[in-house]
Amino acid sequence: MGLIRVLDDELVNQIAAGEVVERPASVVKELIENSLDAEAQDVRVVIAEGGARLIRVIDDGVGMSRDDAERAFLRHATSKIRAAGDLAAVGSLGFRGEALPSIASVAAVRMRTRRRGDSVGTELTGEGGAGIERVDEVACPEGTRVEVMELFGRVPARLKFLKSPATESGHVTRLIERTALGRPDVRFSLERDGRRVLLLPPTASARERAVAVLPPSVGERLVDVERAESGTRVVGFASPTDVMRGSADGIHLFVNGRPVRDRLLLFAVREAYRDALPPGRHPVAVVFLHLPAGEVDVNVHPAKSEVRFREPSAVTQLVRRGLRDAIGARALVPAGPSPAGNGGRERPRPEEFGSSWIRDGDTRFAEAPLFSAAPAAETDPASGEQPVFRSLRYIGQALGGYLLCEGGDRLVVLDPHAAHERVLFDRLRQQADARSAERQTLLVPVRVELERSAADALLAATAKMERAGFEIEGARPDARGRVRVVLRSVPALLAGRPVDWQSMIEQTAAGFRDPTQGETRQGLEAQLHDIAATAACHAATRLGERLETREVNALLEALDASVWFPNCPHGRPVVAALERAELERRFLRR
Repeated sequence: MGLIRVLDDELVNQIAAGEVVERPASVVKELIENSLDAEAQDVRVVIAEGGARLIRVIDDGVGMSRDDAERAFLRHATSKIRAAGDLAAVGSLGFRGEALPSIASVAAVRMRTRRRGDSVGTELTGEGGAGIERVDEVACPEGTRVEVMELFGRVPARLKFLKSPATESGHVTRLIERTALGRPDVRFSLERDGRRVLLLPPTASARERAVAVLPPSVGERLVDVERAESGTRVVGFASPTDVMRGSADGIHLFVNGRPVRDRLLLFAVREAYRDALPPGRHPVAVVFLHLPAGEVDVNVHPAKSEVRFREPSAVTQLVRRGLRDAIGARALVPAGPSPAGNGGRERPRPEEFGSSWIRDGDTRFAEAPLFSAAPAAETDPASGEQPVFRSLRYIGQALGGYLLCEGGDRLVVLDPHAAHERVLFDRLRQQADARSAERQTLLVPVRVELERSAADALLAATAKMERAGFEIEGARPDARGRVRVVLRSVPALLAGRPVDWQSMIEQTAAGFRDPTQGETRQGLEAQLHDIAATAACHAATRLGERLETREVNALLEALDASVWFPNCPHGRPVVAALERAELERRFLRR
């Protein structure tokens, strides 16, 4: 007898279940998707012991006839597709025909269903792994009810990998909330161990559903996201830059209505907030991507949570730009009007920025023609834009150098280092993007010794450094394997600043050793960002330096003239404010 054998159907189904059914939340996901594909408007979920003992999903969808109900438990039996060509235009959440047979192979299953218009329904019962053993006619409401009992009861090796009931219940709750974000028109509820813990009535809009699902401190402060390019559209909601989390669990992604956990889209969201949040912090975002069905492949993994795009770079850039438009157009402080004054869009980049500061030999900061004040500083009444920062009245510095200003009914505090860093970064990126960075040769070149790997990474990025305004040369490694690199020119914008160029080069080289950075468009953008961010940080004025009034006014004018973003390139806030109402509340005057 040969060594290779054809596996029996029960074992095949259990192997397939390993990809589809990972934990109770996986079962709930598959059953809810079936309910939504069946046009349900009310989906009720009941679980016991985290779903390990019982999962029950009840819907008011179209239901099934007896024949369809029996076929539903056969592998690769589906109503969603008929031919291979249909895979290119799948619009339903489910389509593979694997969910029910996979579930039935690792648990006991009971399903009751009644098709709309039929007088009686059908009940199908199967004990774990044995297939459907009994089919009866029953009286039941229109729609479908599926019960899954003793999940993994016949597969102890899988059962032992389940976490505590509380943990598994948490996964189910988050799964329902995430699904509900994409279907605000549907009522969802969850009952856990006899107690209802979640009720989400239908809402008139996706924003209302987001506010209902997310914590109030987040949901009520979401900003709108909307951008379209070449037939692809991204819409949704995102948190302002002062709202953040320690994990990426708050990022919810949908592609053509399908909830996904796609690494490419997660990368796009993180890139949008790259210089808006501190390292290790993540935003909250609900992102809906709509594109022609032929531009995305949803048949990547049995769990259907991954997708593949025909033009991944274009999709990434669209999502990133849409989010940047939204969070970059935020107001001076959360309670105020947008400084852009143009309906939430990012202000266009002016040809030249407003007045800036640069250290000169005899003066601490000299107004230089690096930022021409006249064109950008004028307010255009037709556009509705107002000079947010120039309208502030400067009071003085306090607590180690913070700038205190008064504006309207607010006390406004600025971090001068973060503000100056933002201005310099903005200008450096503009020059790098336009390939127009002017250089100034250093009178005394800066020589830096680097480890071989760091030097190789830095010298491999010479073209990017030149694009940003730096000229770097390298020598052969010495006996210790260290390489001396020579910095000969720097961006003219930074030439007069007291920069520790050696530290800046070392930090930039260390960043280039990141193996995730490649020659992709995303890698190039990330490296140009890091070059400009590092240079701007090293060149910006330090917190604690005493500034003259004219220097502060020059900074405020430069902030108004540049494209507004509320954080420095490393994620630290530029500005904070205290409302008059808050002061009056603290002094018991209201």
